[in-house]
Amino acid sequence: MRLRSAVDHSVPTALSGPTGPVPSPIAQRASSKRPQSGFTLLELSFVILTVGLLILFGIMRLNEMRRFNTRNPLQCQQNLKWIGVALSEFQHDHADKLPWQVSQKEGGSQEFIPGTQVAPHFRTLTNFIRNTRILACPMDPIRNRKANLASMDDSALSYFLNVSAQHDQKNAILTGDRTVSPSADSTTGELKVENGQTLQWTYPVPDEPGHVLLGTTEPTGNLLFSNGSLLETTTSQLQRVLQSSGTHSQVFMLP
Repeated sequence: MRLRSAVDHSVPTALSGPTGPVPSPIAQRASSKRPQSGFTLLELSFVILTVGLLILFGIMRLNEMRRFNTRNPLQCQQNLKWIGVALSEFQHDHADKLPWQVSQKEGGSQEFIPGTQVAPHFRTLTNFIRNTRILACPMDPIRNRKANLASMDDSALSYFLNVSAQHDQKNAILTGDRTVSPSADSTTGELKVENGQTLQWTYPVPDEPGHVLLGTTEPTGNLLFSNGSLLETTTSQLQRVLQSSGTHSQVFMLP
């Protein structure tokens, strides 16, 4: 008796192509609906705009900080303290004598007294002042910083020196802002200060107030004393300091 061949009722397999099975139309439609990866043009524009704004705000903040640093009155006082340290180190190396008490052959500036320039006295500090930036006050806009102290002239200096100060005077005025003057106009060169003489603080230039009393337009100035103390004074306070210094005359060299 001949057996009947079995009939395969299973689901037919997908047709095969030359390189493998051919996907069914349903699978092709499903794959075509998958989301595309990457940014759209709108999203990319938003990212670029955000980054640009962040960069702009950063630049504005940096400029603001630079303006603050270049006009920081506290930096001027710090400069004076560094000058005081340099003068103290010079004294330590020269038998307690200041530069204007020491001859040139020994590294001092005694031969420049009398004179009209203060730069020669500062140039004796080349071994102690490494950065010439400290010789120009940020509140003094017309001072031009020089690359090195050895070639510096008065146009780069914001501070006077009291070349009559002696090493044994513990409370003598040693240096200070160059804006001290016997009149409302700025003074340069040698200024002999006699007992009872009236001095005042002026502006560095007419359009630049420089140091002023907080909340006013009254000019002030900084003084550094031979004992290392620093004092910001108004004109009236300056007069009291001068009166307390005794009867001897003083010689300020103003750049």
